[in-house]
Amino acid sequence: MLTNYFTLRALVREWNPLLAGSRLVDAYSQHKGSLILVFASDSGALHSLNLSVQSPNRHLFRFDGSNRSRRNVVDHFAKLRTRLLESIELEFGDRLIYLDFEGGHRLLLAPFGPKANVFHIDPVGDVVDSFKGSLPQTVPEVRPANMPQDAAHVENLLASGRPVRKVWPLLPPALLDEVRHRAGLTEDPVALFNLASEVIAQVEHPDPCMYVDEDGAPTFSLLPPATNENAVERFDSVDEAVRVCARKRLAHSRFEGSLKPLLGLIRKRLDHSLRSLGRVESELLRPSRGDRYEYEGHLIMSQPHLVESGSETVTIPDILGDGALVTIRLDSRLTAIENAQRLYEKAKTTRAARDVAMDRLEGLREHAEQLERLHADTLGIATVAEVREFEQANKALLGSLRSSGDDPDAIPYRRFDIGQGYEVWVGRNAKQNDELTLRDARPFDLWMHARGVAGSHTILRVKGRTDNPPGSIQEKAAAIAAWFSKARTSSLAPVIVTQRKYVRKPRGAAAGAVKVEREKVIMIEPALPVGQ
Repeated sequence: MLTNYFTLRALVREWNPLLAGSRLVDAYSQHKGSLILVFASDSGALHSLNLSVQSPNRHLFRFDGSNRSRRNVVDHFAKLRTRLLESIELEFGDRLIYLDFEGGHRLLLAPFGPKANVFHIDPVGDVVDSFKGSLPQTVPEVRPANMPQDAAHVENLLASGRPVRKVWPLLPPALLDEVRHRAGLTEDPVALFNLASEVIAQVEHPDPCMYVDEDGAPTFSLLPPATNENAVERFDSVDEAVRVCARKRLAHSRFEGSLKPLLGLIRKRLDHSLRSLGRVESELLRPSRGDRYEYEGHLIMSQPHLVESGSETVTIPDILGDGALVTIRLDSRLTAIENAQRLYEKAKTTRAARDVAMDRLEGLREHAEQLERLHADTLGIATVAEVREFEQANKALLGSLRSSGDDPDAIPYRRFDIGQGYEVWVGRNAKQNDELTLRDARPFDLWMHARGVAGSHTILRVKGRTDNPPGSIQEKAAAIAAWFSKARTSSLAPVIVTQRKYVRKPRGAAAGAVKVEREKVIMIEPALPVGQ
């Protein structure tokens, strides 16, 4: 409501006797989109108009004196310096303000439209200077808003489907809420017209005030709103109320601008920490897969003659249990005994990973609790100064949260540390799949993808051109590739493995579509690494 038509009308009425007869002695900008016009009266008193054409903090208010800085100041409208201001006028039904100077010169303030600006217009009507942009320029067209003149007009507008807020376009939402509040539930055009006319008559003799809206922002009103339950501060003039409210809104905007990024950072890291904690807790609640791997190893060791050479799976009776048939996945390159030893090794690795997860769990809980305390502390911050104090007091922790090494989004792909110095990168969508495979993967990295189904491109980052990752590492990476595919719910899934240099994109192929050569296939259970 700071820039509403009725507010500007009240300001112009109050400013005319104060500023008319003074001279423009300075016009400058020291912040983007902000113009200060300084007027001196015969007594030497200075009055300044502060005008902002910069969204979202557009405003126009007056203050005493001048706050010109010594540095980073841009001067404007030199041709109007020392000219006498004769009057200030507001265009009827529009928010264009004219500052008329001696000799027929005028400043047109048009700070609230899509092409907000300030223009110096000479006596013949030409634009000779402007606050923003280069010449030539044309002044905004006057477009006075049409207000209903009687109840019949209101009835016709409502009948045509026009919402109430557009029946009285010059009334701001707060005053329209006041009309609706006084009208109760009625939609009677006569009642609405009479109540709107009553409110318009009252704003011609305003009772200016300021209150805090539901978002915590200082809000100006020409009338104390009956619908507001917050404390209302009253003022003797619209000029004073607008000045105080505009400055408080600027301070609030600066505060929000400094606090919101801080809150967002902490909230993001807290959410990530809680997700990691939840995954580890869920994994530890499930029975250990180490026991199953060891049991399968025992079954193969007790019946090695049933395992055919080169087989990828074997189905054998559970002689250690109820005798039911059990299917066990094999490495076709290994003998029966070697497959059993491989399962024993997986059982050992899985149990070790579970022990690591148990150790990590306490650290994750402590980190999450630390971030929760940090987040709670930010909710009590009320000023920009308190934001600065908070950042200084928590400098080390906030620095670690902001560092790229701690940022899960520093590299856009999903990333998994699978031990022994190996890392897996997984694309999040078709576009990222192309970028991961064709741009960021090295020729000797291992490329993986679930066979025969839609899924993410997966890269196992190897340590060098001659590095051959152990089978257990390749299986962990393949399990991740299977997890991020349509085969996630399968007990076993085939995963293609090849070096990145054997993957190419056919001409004209869709995003994510590639052709693979020299592939091998790993049968694997879809899974994520423990704790990730």
